Amino acid sequence: MTVEPWQEPKPTMDQLRRLVARIQSYARTSRIMGYLSTIFLIVLMLQFGILVYSQFLFFLWFPAPIYLPEWFYYVMFITFALSMVIYGLANTVNARLNRYIIEYKRIGVVVQLQCEECNRTSDRVWEKDDFVFKKEGQCACGGNQYVSQMYIMPLPLKEKDKEK
Repeated sequence: MTVEPWQEPKPTMDQLRRLVARIQSYARTSRIMGYLSTIFLIVLMLQFGILVYSQFLFFLWFPAPIYLPEWFYYVMFITFALSMVIYGLANTVNARLNRYIIEYKRIGVVVQLQCEECNRTSDRVWEKDDFVFKKEGQCACGGNQYVSQMYIMPLPLKEKDKEK
C-alpha cells in the first residue's frame, strides 16, 4: 500500500479571477492616484512660482511688489493639503498592491477546455501531462472536449513559501 503525500488543494478558478481582479483594481487606483498627485503638485508649483514672482522678483518689471489677495494663500494651503492627502493615499494603495504582488508572485498555468460540438468552454488548473489538443472527456452536450489553450495566472503562495 502506498501513501500519497498530502498536497495543498489547488485554488478554484473563481479564486484566481478574484485575485487578478483585485490586483488590477489596486493597479488602476494606484495609477489614478499618481495622476491626481502629479496634477496637484504641478498646480502647487505654479502657485509657488506666482508667490515668488510677486514678492521677490517684482523689480524686473514693476517698481513695487504685487500684493496678492488673501484668498490666494488659502487656495495655496488647500492645494498643498490635498496634494499631501492624495500622496498618502497613493502610498497606501501602492503598499497594498506590492503586498499582493509579493504574496501572490507564484505563477500557475490554467487550461481551457473546449467542446468540439457546441464550442462551450470551461477552465481548470493545469495538471501533469496536459497539452494543447489533448482529448479530455465528454461535454454536457455529449461531444468530446479537448484542451484548446493554456495561459498563466498568479497563484497564492503556500505557507512554507511565505516564510522564505
